[in-house]
Amino acid sequence: MAALDPPHSREDAVVSHGHMDHLSSGAVMTPETLDVLKVRRPRGTGTPVPYHRATEVGGFDVEFRPAGHTFGSAMIRVNDLLYTGDFNPEGGETCGKATPEPCEDLVIDATYGRPDLNFPPKDEVVTDLLSWTEAALEDGPVAVGGYEFGKGQELIALFNRLKVEVAVSDRIADLADVCAAHGIPLRYRRLSEITATERRDPRVYVLPTNWVRDPMPEPVAWIREHGAEHGADPDFLVVTGGSAGGHLAALVALSANDPEYQPGFEGVDTSVRGCVSFYGVYDFTDRYQLHRHDGLAKLLERRVMKAALREASQA
Repeated sequence: MAALDPPHSREDAVVSHGHMDHLSSGAVMTPETLDVLKVRRPRGTGTPVPYHRATEVGGFDVEFRPAGHTFGSAMIRVNDLLYTGDFNPEGGETCGKATPEPCEDLVIDATYGRPDLNFPPKDEVVTDLLSWTEAALEDGPVAVGGYEFGKGQELIALFNRLKVEVAVSDRIADLADVCAAHGIPLRYRRLSEITATERRDPRVYVLPTNWVRDPMPEPVAWIREHGAEHGADPDFLVVTGGSAGGHLAALVALSANDPEYQPGFEGVDTSVRGCVSFYGVYDFTDRYQLHRHDGLAKLLERRVMKAALREASQA
């Protein structure tokens, strides 16, 4: 048999694309996805098969068709069955697009198949994004969050249209390097190359989504400046919150005056006198094995950190 996007490595596996919830080592995949695998899982292996070339897997004829989802993504044809994986008929800047494919049986990976998930046309979203970015750049640098693979490289390509410098995290850059090696022209600098004196210059920062969070230093800075006007003592600040708010309150208290965590407010005193945090999550890695099961860890990997704990414990 042929196993399509299996959750674990197996000999008869076929992988559609390089997102971590689909990617497994040792599988058949496009050459582009194999190169992505080697970046995301350095010890990973696979068998590269180009688009439109048949190969035998588990007794079936398997062929890849462009899926338009991410760089190297593929719909998978198995004899007369077509498995779409994640697909996009509009395509993108760094990938082809999905086109109709005759088949007898169709299996659709419909992530956004619910009728209430009705998004605006893509060209309108792109126009709005670029227009907003151009306007925001007049006041200084702009930070935009995107998945480290897929959306990160798409955003680089879109912002390259503005002919403005784009800076990206090293992980996004590592995967953009793969795109460039396959002939996709992307212009960017690594965040690690940006000096402290350059950080306030107008440019677009494309960062992992877990790096772009609510600007907690901003309200602290505002209270420092205007608190006395409203009867507050700006020198006595205490933060509090419950659940996710408890987590954020702890972050405010523990990251105070650390320039890495308060871009744009490096010169502001963001320290607080106290933190009252209720039932927040403070240890994502469960160092002391206090979590009753791995449900939270899986949720954090999938929705918050966008990376597996075993592969990015310092994220």
